[in-house]
Amino acid sequence: MPNNIDQIFKEFAEKLVLPADRLKPAIEKSRQVSEWAKRKIKSHGSFFGGSYRRGTDIPQESLKLHLLLSRKHYYDSNENSTKLLFFLKKRLSEDYHKPVINGGGTVVRLYSPPEAALDLLPTIRISSGGYLVPNGQGGWYKTNPGKEEALFKMKDDNSSGKFLKLAKIMKTWNINAGHPFDAYFLELVVYYRVNDFLKIYPDLVHSLFVSMRLFLPEFLNCPAAGEVISSGTGSGVRQTVLCEAERLTLDAVKETEVKNALAAWQSVLGGNFGAG
Repeated sequence: MPNNIDQIFKEFAEKLVLPADRLKPAIEKSRQVSEWAKRKIKSHGSFFGGSYRRGTDIPQESLKLHLLLSRKHYYDSNENSTKLLFFLKKRLSEDYHKPVINGGGTVVRLYSPPEAALDLLPTIRISSGGYLVPNGQGGWYKTNPGKEEALFKMKDDNSSGKFLKLAKIMKTWNINAGHPFDAYFLELVVYYRVNDFLKIYPDLVHSLFVSMRLFLPEFLNCPAAGEVISSGTGSGVRQTVLCEAERLTLDAVKETEVKNALAAWQSVLGGNFGAG
């Protein structure tokens, strides 16, 4: 075991990716679905999006694939994204086992455990740049995965490789805490709030919880498309979990013995922290 907690954090974060044995079959399925979509529904191609493309994926997440559809699909569904999702689900069910609408009504999911779930997003290109995808309420949400990827890479380069790792660490805390925050919102908290990456990981995590507890808006703007992203929880829930996280991380950073510090951080990030 490394003899300092900062190194344990670094090694822990490096393992926070979609596992290759689950990712590889999902990528292969994405190729098959892309070809299927070109033949069956006249799609114009596909591309990856979500946390996998941003570089913030963690083992529990799915692989998102945008299926680029024509404006005809948009108008045939009366500009209703829910209708387009049901159309995609119905056509997929002709050739794939049990597709389901998932993600709060934003994707059609294909899932064959143990491979990673493949989330399909019917996607419409817009003339102003970027794309429209379902927003879960029958309407549309603007997104720009390519620009997101570039912005996150720039932030990571400027942080000497710490930004993406810190985002993954915070998302792991989020799951361990019962998922009180929307995962992308939490990525944006790290994107906007953390600029001093000279600190070691334990101090970065603790100081971020302090900042979040002192002030955190209900919404943040996606830097790539300008869309508003909800925190996913009410302010009362946020304050409860953030106060607890601030207390636990303060205790953890005060520990001088690696063994005790490790146990303290496991209470924040789960038993896999520092394991193996």
